[in-house]
Amino acid sequence: MNLIKQKIKFLFKKIESLYFKYNKKEVILIKEKQNKNFVNGFLYIVFGDSFTKEAILSIKSLKRYNNEPIAIFTDHEEFLEEIKNDIDFIYKIEPHHKRTKVDFIKKTPFQKTIYLDSDTIIASNISDIFELLDKFDIAYTIDFARKRKNMSEKIKEYSEIPYSFSEINGGVLAFRKNNYVDEFLDKWKNYFYKFFAETNGWDQPSLRIALWESNLKLICLPFEYNVRPKKLIDKIKNSKDILGEQHMKSRIYHMHYAEKIHENEFKIEALNEAEEIIEKMKIEVSY
Repeated sequence: MNLIKQKIKFLFKKIESLYFKYNKKEVILIKEKQNKNFVNGFLYIVFGDSFTKEAILSIKSLKRYNNEPIAIFTDHEEFLEEIKNDIDFIYKIEPHHKRTKVDFIKKTPFQKTIYLDSDTIIASNISDIFELLDKFDIAYTIDFARKRKNMSEKIKEYSEIPYSFSEINGGVLAFRKNNYVDEFLDKWKNYFYKFFAETNGWDQPSLRIALWESNLKLICLPFEYNVRPKKLIDKIKNSKDILGEQHMKSRIYHMHYAEKIHENEFKIEALNEAEEIIEKMKIEVSY
């Protein structure tokens, strides 16, 4: 029975790899605004009715605070009519899976790009991220998942990366064009397809592997650049079978047991006494 399952899995992966290899992912330029500075820009890659409509709201929120050009790749360009004047590049695509960003993100028309998922709402000016790209190759935020237990059991390349090298969130990602970044984006795409069956088409594990193997200058953005929903915390807390018992366990406590230390007063002697006090004082690890 196990042999049959292995053969079925092998055939599935073979058919799947051939499908992705020979299916053309065509890009048709629908609109290109002329006479604009295209050094910095925001990028969206969406598919389907709902994600395209969601991206429209994101773009509206972005335009309240930021003036840089915007490019969007979508299979529903007809939905963009009401905000067409706010978009500088419109590309028509034919996506074949949900994480289609891996196929098209490298085709950004900008030298410095801030990629945004459709489910982002911009609440302030974020153009300062472009300034980081004068010094760094990639600017990112860490993900809730640091090192997933279930992915470590399936993917050797993923499991060999230290826990302290967290997954990053692929929904807010800034990068500049150069050979190192191109190589990284190619690796991300290749690993995504290589481990498509193991990840069920999820792009975070392949992103972590590609980033680990890169030679990029990286900068981690503060959490306020990628505020996540409360319900995700509850989901993470109830996912120890997927993420592992050690996931988000406190590694280092950094606090005085009492402010009196600043007045040269220290009244405890035992380590366990300090730990009991600090355990009550700590904030919960939530990101």
